Parts: sequence; C-alpha cells; structure tokens
Amino acid sequence: MHLALFQMARFEQDFIKANLAQIPQGALCLFPEYILSSFFLDLLQEDPEHALSQVQNRQAQLQELAFKNGIHFVIPTLSAHPNGLLKEMAWISPEHTEFVPQQRLIAFDHWDEQGFFANLKQDFKPPLSFVLEGIKIAALFGFEVHFDALWLKMQEEGVDMVLLSSASAFESFERWRAVCSARAFCNSMLVARANRIGMVRQEYYQGVKHNLPWRFYGDSFIALPNGQISDSLQGQKGVLHLEVHKEYLDAWAREWGFRTPQTHVGENHD
Repeated sequence: MHLALFQMARFEQDFIKANLAQIPQGALCLFPEYILSSFFLDLLQEDPEHALSQVQNRQAQLQELAFKNGIHFVIPTLSAHPNGLLKEMAWISPEHTEFVPQQRLIAFDHWDEQGFFANLKQDFKPPLSFVLEGIKIAALFGFEVHFDALWLKMQEEGVDMVLLSSASAFESFERWRAVCSARAFCNSMLVARANRIGMVRQEYYQGVKHNLPWRFYGDSFIALPNGQISDSLQGQKGVLHLEVHKEYLDAWAREWGFRTPQTHVGENHD
C-alpha cells in the first residue's frame, strides 16, 4: 500500500492536486490537524457558521478528488453540534466518508480545546479504523497518542498501522519523537505522523494579552515497529512517501511478540 504524508500550513487545493498526480490509485493520504479549518486560536475569533461552511466546502473538494483519483484521505475535520463545533476524524474513501469524534481534547491553560469544542469525555472506544490491502489502519489525533487505553483497544482490534494527525508547536520536537517511537516499538505497529507547519501569532487569549508566536515545526515522520524513525520531512512543506507491506508489519510483530499478527480480508471499513 502506498502511504503519503502531507505536511502543510493550510489547505491548498493546487498543491494537493499536483501531488495526487504522482500517487497511485488505492493510495492513502494523511493530513495534519487544522488544515480544513483555521487553527484553534483563530477559531475562537471566527463565526462558527462561517468556519463550518469553509470546512464543508474543502471537505467536498477532497471527496471529489478521492472519487476522481481512487485515493483515500484521512484528515481532521469539524461538524455542527447543538453545543458548538465537534472535532472529528474523517476517512474519505472513493466510495464514502466516515467520521469519528476525537475522544480526548487537550486542556492546557494556553490551549484549551476541551473548553471550546463540543466533544464529550467518555470511556474509550476503538478509534476510526479500516482495512486497505489487508492492513488494519487506525487514525488518532495527536494528543490521543498519550492514552494507554486507546492502544489497548487497537491491540484488541488487531491494528497494524496508526495514523497520527497533529499540530505540535513550541519545543516539543524531541518529546513527540520519543513517544511515537516508543508506541511503535511496544505495540509492534507502524506509526505515521503528519504534523502542521507555519506560524500563528496569539495576541490575546481569554481577554489577556500574550503576543506569543506559535511555530508549528513539522517533522512529519514514519516510526517503524522496531522503534526507529525511518524518514522525516523536517520543517518544509512537502509530501513523504512510503510503501507499506502487510508481510513486513507481521514479521516485526512476530520478532518481538508484543502483538499477534492478524489476517484482515478485503478493503472495507471494519
């Protein structure tokens, strides 16, 4: 299976279309957080209806591209909820689109997604997952990588590969490499991370002046099941490509015995 990690600062249809021309049918493309919408701090200042309309228009463009090119997209998105905006993960296939809400949101003083979005905290359920070319794939938001319970759910579901969409900033570069490498190794799963790039300046937050620049450093990478980082886009806009084979993932799992390989038939939502 061909995997492509897009590293971007914003939604650019021309950039996406140009790269799709080099990607084979049946491929899977992963995007960072806050590509269909503005970043969280900008959403605080926007009209929710306008933000949702923008997301839906861009999502429709990806659905059209998926159908036209026979390609799968995994990308964070937003939807309407009686209490505001709901943060979700979307799997856009050539045939249909599936949505699953984010199960845990970040709640830092300077970045309180939990207080802004309408997602409800609940007992962990298996994340969005599907099968392509016999490979069981699950999709997580960046912050969800920290929760052991989610990894146990994926172990039970027989997941082979984890897609991680993030918008990591500041000086967290080494921490994210360490946690993703550890998760990949201890679960014998390939972890593919797509992280945002670009700059957002936070002047005010909750009525307090900050004048704080947020730099999203990229470093979209592949963490192999042996714990090694195989490749990275570093800080530049671009696309990272990898051919993923079920037999190699199974061989890594058998080598360490942390996970028992399972057979997944077909290319269907599971």
